[in-house]
Amino acid sequence: MNAVGIIFTLFAVVGAFVYEGGNPLVLVQIGEYMVLLGAFFGMLLASASPNALKGAFRVILGVAKPDPYNKKNYLELLKVIYGLSTKVRKDGILSLEAIVDDPESSPIMQEAAFFLKNKEAKALLIDALRNVVTGIEVEKLDEILDGNIESIEKEISAPPKMVGILAESMPGMGIVAAVMGVILTMGALGGSILEIGEHIAGALTGTFLGLLLCYGIFGPMAKYAEFKNEDFIAYLTALKTGIIYIAKGDAPIIAMEAVRESIPPMARPEFDLAEQTVKGR
Repeated sequence: MNAVGIIFTLFAVVGAFVYEGGNPLVLVQIGEYMVLLGAFFGMLLASASPNALKGAFRVILGVAKPDPYNKKNYLELLKVIYGLSTKVRKDGILSLEAIVDDPESSPIMQEAAFFLKNKEAKALLIDALRNVVTGIEVEKLDEILDGNIESIEKEISAPPKMVGILAESMPGMGIVAAVMGVILTMGALGGSILEIGEHIAGALTGTFLGLLLCYGIFGPMAKYAEFKNEDFIAYLTALKTGIIYIAKGDAPIIAMEAVRESIPPMARPEFDLAEQTVKGR
């Protein structure tokens, strides 16, 4: 689900309403929008820490961004692992110290623009290589990497869950908006039929919008963010596999293939393509 999906959902719902003879202007009920959107962002502000709040807004804005963990960027990762493994085989473990001190100046890293922009992946690699240079045991390094990935997973999973929980509250807030509309309707019983009809339309629109925001907008936003987070953790796990094989001193092609096999099938490049890429053919 992404921005196109949400737009399609809105188009389908509003389009069906218009097709059946409805006036789309009836859905423009400012009071109901104030209740629902105000409640959503108000509850978000009330329940989130500053960091979690930033994460929640990233979830909402991130719906317009595609999932970056595709075959192209995995090929870049394979090239990084192959290059580092080759360097270790040729120059020894201590040759990694220069990359640890200044990764941006390394020819291997300079060709990995996406990787360098990924702060978590870059930090995971550099910290691990620092440990490798100091002579850490592979088993201990494996434990440290697992712990780091687990911490990252816990941190990034909170914002989508928060947005999802608030999305589930939207039908309830829609009922609040509907009750408000009923109260206004009861207060207008002595008025014209047109005025009473407007209040009833506003009340029903509140329920309608609550359901739409939950199941058509904010709910899919949270789910899309969860899927992207899963792909991100898969990327870090593939990176961890490469780091372990570098620390073990295995042959570059073996390290590359181990990482390739750990990539999710939908994004996994074919062996021939991976080999050609890492060898610069």
